[in-house]
This record gives sequence, structure tokens and C-alpha cells, in this order.
Amino acid sequence: MRYCWCLFMCATAQFACAAEPFQDVTQQLKLNGLSGSAAAWGDFDRDGWVDLYVGGQLWRNDGGKRFALVKDQPLSGASIWGDFDNDGWLDLFSWASGKLYRNLEGKGFADSGRSLPTKPKVSLGATWGDFDGDGLLDLYVGGYEVWPAEEFPDRIWFNTKTEGFVEKWRQKRVLRSRGITAADFDEDGDLDLYVSNYRLQPNQLWQNDGKGRFKDVAGEFGTAGDGRLGAWGHTIGSAWGDFDNDGHLDLFVGNFSHPPAYQDRSKFLKNLGPKGKFHFEDKSAVAKLRWQESYASPALADFDNDGLLDLFFTTVYAGDKSVLYRNAGDWKFTEVSQPAKVDVPTTYQAAWADFDNDGFPDLITGGRLFRNPGGNNHWLKVRLQGDGKVNSTAIGAQVRIALGGKTLTRQVEGATGQGNQNDLTLHFGLGSHTDPVKLEIRWPDGHRQQVETPVDRVVEIARRP
Repeated sequence: MRYCWCLFMCATAQFACAAEPFQDVTQQLKLNGLSGSAAAWGDFDRDGWVDLYVGGQLWRNDGGKRFALVKDQPLSGASIWGDFDNDGWLDLFSWASGKLYRNLEGKGFADSGRSLPTKPKVSLGATWGDFDGDGLLDLYVGGYEVWPAEEFPDRIWFNTKTEGFVEKWRQKRVLRSRGITAADFDEDGDLDLYVSNYRLQPNQLWQNDGKGRFKDVAGEFGTAGDGRLGAWGHTIGSAWGDFDNDGHLDLFVGNFSHPPAYQDRSKFLKNLGPKGKFHFEDKSAVAKLRWQESYASPALADFDNDGLLDLFFTTVYAGDKSVLYRNAGDWKFTEVSQPAKVDVPTTYQAAWADFDNDGFPDLITGGRLFRNPGGNNHWLKVRLQGDGKVNSTAIGAQVRIALGGKTLTRQVEGATGQGNQNDLTLHFGLGSHTDPVKLEIRWPDGHRQQVETPVDRVVEIARRP
């Protein structure tokens, strides 16, 4: 097989790696009045073109040429996509209001009647995931604060066939959580959780025992934060992704931090895999992310299709601007925010999806949609379909492609950063590779499946015994 790590040249000739500018197509695509609140991508009508939910508004993608506002819907509040009833249609959960909206076979939405009976007074994020392995999507809902004295516990709501969503877990040590994101980081076949906590509080890594029982292993595994002088970070949002293509999901921790050095800066944490008992090594000093005070919500994607996951990271103070960091390999990153023209100010919104189906992921941030300029590198997009034993949206599934001594790994996510959601369709950049590739799918129930496919296309894969 032929394969080239295109960004190898960046180590010796950075002039060859200048990013092409993204194009702001917000007005061109008729996204009039788009808000800057958390964004979630999902193909709610199953026509093969990913749609957009943001700020209480549902936008239907019309063949990548324009977006049309779907009017007269009961939807409200920032939300994330997931098929709670396994009927094959994406539903919406509003972590802002606790309401659950059922998809009417792509025609619109209705109140499901299964909204959460109680919820935190203030929540800034949640994630879907089948935490107890019954094939149904559950919900982890974060609780935040009313400053300065009031705070609210995180809760897990288990999806039951007979009783709806039932609270079966509540945080005992109440911390002020913001973004929630899940991944099977220890590769044991169940979904674990990472919680980004604010107010200089330690972050939590909840390890799942496979039955929906969780233990916080953040301190032991190296993901809680530094804890110097009894303080950690102001973490707003974090993101899972395999930065070094070793087949193990690493973690980017997005820390807002004031100038004092004892406050945690943002962190790149390498998953050491089974040899290192899935503990994490801090690679932040190698990555050299430029410090800004008001970093907020990260989102990961291989925007240039070279096979390496890149980082987009928002800021929320006037004067600070969002950054786009291109992954150059070996935990080295190059900032390309200005040439890419995505250095927008003051937003928590960041989510990736290939809305025009050209094989290159596009970005929504700051109430604006930016089209990726594309390029010559090859790609593959993978849409997974569960079968009831696995939730139909396949949230929690991982796909691996072995190429040139590396293993590209992607996962279907229920949320990323603070309250955002990337497209559920997995995207792989393949550089100069043109031959068919072999996929290894690891379904959330532990079942593994092998598929071979040509590149430069979308492949749909259903779970098979």
C-alpha cells in the first residue's frame, strides 16, 4: 500500500504548509440570523446531507447548495442528536431545558413525552451514550452553578423501555461542570466519561465497569489537572481524539486560565494504551499551544486530509481570537488560524461536518459557516448503523484504519467541547493513499467487524454478527 504523511514536510519547510483560507458561506447558503450558541450537526431527514441545529433553529441542508429553516417546530435550547428509541431517526435532547424531542421520520419533531422529570437549574453540557450496554442511549447531564454560592450535581439518566429516562446516578462530590464528552478510552467495550470542571476544580474521568457503574480515576490516570497550590483549571470543554495515530484515543483538555502560572493551561494528554495501563502522559510542552486567557471550546477534525487530527479552539474574551492548529506529527502543532481565516472572536460554538460532501470537513463557529477550501488529499467517510443490540446511531463505536505503520482511529461521539456536536459520520483523511482500505469497526457492545472499501467516498456499514 502506498501512503504519504503529507505534513512531514512541515518539519523542514513550513513555507510549504500555509493553510488555504476557508470561505465564509453563511449568507451565500441563506443561513440568515444564525446564532452563536452551541451547534450540533446531524442528518435528521436521512437524505445524505448533514443538517444543522443551533440556537433553537433547525436548518435543513438542501444538497449542499443552501440551508432552509424548518419552521413551526417545538424545539428550544441548545441540543444534541441521538436516536433514543432506536427507530432509525435522529432525535434531539436539549440539555438546556431537559426536553427530549422525537423525530417524525424526517418531517419534523414533536415533544416525546419522555423529557427529564427534573434537571439541574443550570446546565452547560451533556452527552449521549449507552452506559449500561442494553442497546439504548442514556444521558449524562452536567450541572453548573448560580454564582457564587449555588451549584448543581451531574446526573446520569438511564433509558428504559418501560419507564422512560430514570435517574440512577447522581454526583456525590458536586463540582461545577461544563463540557461533557464520552469515549471508550480503555478499550474494554464500554463508554467512559470525561467531565470538564470550572472554578479551578479537578476534572473527572469516570471509568465504566460495563454495567453503568462509574469510578473517578482522573487523579490516578493523569487527567485531573496539576493541582498546584490546591488549584486545577477553569476547564470549559475537552475533546477525545487520536493525535498520534497509535490506535488509542488521546485527550485535549481546554482550559481557560488567568495569568497566574498555578492555573492549569490547556493540555494535550497522550493515551499510553494497554502497555501503560491506559494512563495519560502530558505532551503539552511539545505541542506548544500559544497561551490566551479565554480559551473555551475545542473541536477536532483532520481539516487538510493528511491523516492527522487538527485542533480548532475558541476564545471568549474581547481581544482573544479562536485558533486553528495543524497537526504536524510527533505532538507538534503549527498555528494556521490567520491564513485559514477562521480566527473569529468571542464564541463557545465549534463543530465540524462536511456539509457539501466534498470529502473535506467544514466548520461552524461564531454564528458563521466556513467552507473548507479542500485540496488533493484523499479521504473516506463512514456512516455506521446499529441493530438494536447497539444503538442505531452507533454512538460509542470506533473505527480503525491501519496504514503505513500507523493506525487512524475515529469514534462516533455524543458531544464535544462545551455542548457542541460534530457530525456522526466519521471522517478519515488519507493523504496520498489511493488503494482500498480495511476498516476495523469496534461496536459499543464489544463486537468487531472487518470491512474493505475503496477510498474517496461515503461508505455505510450496518452491524453484522
